[in-house]
Amino acid sequence: MYPKVRFRGFDEPWKKVKARQLFISKSKKNYPALPVLSASQELGMIYRSNLDSDIKTERSGLKNYKLIEPGDFVIHLRSFQGGFAYSDKRGIASPAYTVFTFKDKTNHDDYFWKEKFQTYNFIQLLKQVTYGIRDGKSISYSDFSTLKLTYTSKKEQVQISKCLKQINSLLSLQQRKLELESLLYKHLKRNCFYNNYNFYYSKPKKLNIKMKDIITLEDNQRIPVSENNRKKGITPYYGANGIQDYVDGYTHVGQYILIAEDGASDIQNYPVIAVNGKVWINNHAHVLKVNKTVDFSYLLYFLKNFNYFPWLVGSGRFKLNAKTLLNIKISIDSNTENQRKIGVLLNECDSLTHATSTRIKLIKDIKQFLLQNLFI
Repeated sequence: MYPKVRFRGFDEPWKKVKARQLFISKSKKNYPALPVLSASQELGMIYRSNLDSDIKTERSGLKNYKLIEPGDFVIHLRSFQGGFAYSDKRGIASPAYTVFTFKDKTNHDDYFWKEKFQTYNFIQLLKQVTYGIRDGKSISYSDFSTLKLTYTSKKEQVQISKCLKQINSLLSLQQRKLELESLLYKHLKRNCFYNNYNFYYSKPKKLNIKMKDIITLEDNQRIPVSENNRKKGITPYYGANGIQDYVDGYTHVGQYILIAEDGASDIQNYPVIAVNGKVWINNHAHVLKVNKTVDFSYLLYFLKNFNYFPWLVGSGRFKLNAKTLLNIKISIDSNTENQRKIGVLLNECDSLTHATSTRIKLIKDIKQFLLQNLFI
């Protein structure tokens, strides 16, 4: 048996044996002084104190908790969906968990198995012993021990681990970068529009106006087309929440701001989208043509940061009526140059977070490819 992708220098076939030949269950107890761990599908075993949980256990009750050591694996309630949890920590965990480790650690790399136990192929393999399982039940170790697992030499395991550790490290750095960029973006939006942030020493003057004073609605040009009647093409077809399809033809040409009329997927982050060029817009999105009296990017981010909830009607499927939209009163910066600079700043920040998000998706795709092809 050979994987689809291998590192240079490795050509021997992989072995296939039952899990019981490689692993052994463990149930050491009476370590109440150690920190309590909990299983997480994405992060493995984590400290329970890091969770937003009110679970409290008397110290005497912790004597029955199971010891978990670095390199151990845990079968938990969600294992049938996300594989087994790996621990790089020493602690104790609920007796409901099943803990197991290697029979001979010298022949195996624990990080290799950490990744293998979360691959799509392994989770599919688990279905052999989890048929008909319901949420809330667990997989027994005895059932797992009957499964046939494929593995390679420790030398190749280490090489695979090294590669995946680098991928995971890069992914963590980019995710942290995105968190910081998102915080910066949120801070700038709040301060640019509500805390009088400006690029000048003088206090900016606010202009109190209605939406109809600075935009023109071009809703009358919208044309809804059912999916079966759309002619495929290259023009983006927009609905309330963004692009739904690509079609032949167009309804609008130019630079517009789209705001959901009804069918918004998220009321808290109400759909506001900038479009440019040829587009086809259906009747679920308002089409705003911005007047030259206000900076386009400034107004775009102002509207992205606006609370629409008080202006919505209906229940369940909320709606923002055209007349209501036009009569919404807003307070914007009266200095057009300040508007322009704020628009540029927020656009740069937005582009930065988008680029990082794209990079994260690419890294995840690369990792998924490796998980599917480095393992059998």
